Amino acid sequence: MRAFRRVSEGLACGLDDWERELLARLALEIRALLQSDDPALKDTGESAISQPYRSDPGRPGESDRDREVLAALDVDLDPPANHVHAGRPTTDPVVGILLPEASEDPVTAMEVSSLTRARLRDDKSDRLARLVAEMRVPSGPEGTILVPFGQEADWLGAINDIRLVLAQRLGIESAQDAGRIHDVAFQEAPESETPHEQWYRGTALVYDMVTWWQESLVSALFGGTGPA
Repeated sequence: MRAFRRVSEGLACGLDDWERELLARLALEIRALLQSDDPALKDTGESAISQPYRSDPGRPGESDRDREVLAALDVDLDPPANHVHAGRPTTDPVVGILLPEASEDPVTAMEVSSLTRARLRDDKSDRLARLVAEMRVPSGPEGTILVPFGQEADWLGAINDIRLVLAQRLGIESAQDAGRIHDVAFQEAPESETPHEQWYRGTALVYDMVTWWQESLVSALFGGTGPA
């Protein structure tokens, strides 16, 4: 993963094939969570999720560390035995994070929600879909990911939604929690590891990666050279 830089069409960054597919899968999982809140899709059973991506030994551009990381991930946003699917009830706390109530007063919240919730859900879903499309078929120079000028806010919003969901699954509620997750992300895998511990370590690394990627986009947008 390389930092964003300015090009003639917008802001571009280089991603390895496995990084692009991983980010696309995460965006599709979150889009499915949003769709689970749509009454029109609940009855049809539609899902945005395809089969999970698995690393392939010898894939071009992968290091041993890349393969170890991908082996620790099944790209599910939930720990083992609690998998995400499009039909999940809207009581999932992640939906409340993605589509927050407009007021603490339940009556006011219901009234505002009836006017704005569907639009907010559709906007978030559409920008995640655009991110996925760019991940699958990059349009930047030399096969890089391109954020066209004028679309920076949409990309930042989509990336932030990914971070919010990962943070909720990891239990991040403070800067101290985020620091702890950073340490977990770069721990060496122990000789024996439960499926949940493996999922947690892998998800922590993805959260750290997505955070760096978002910071890189913000820095390039405001004329910086990107995070270290």
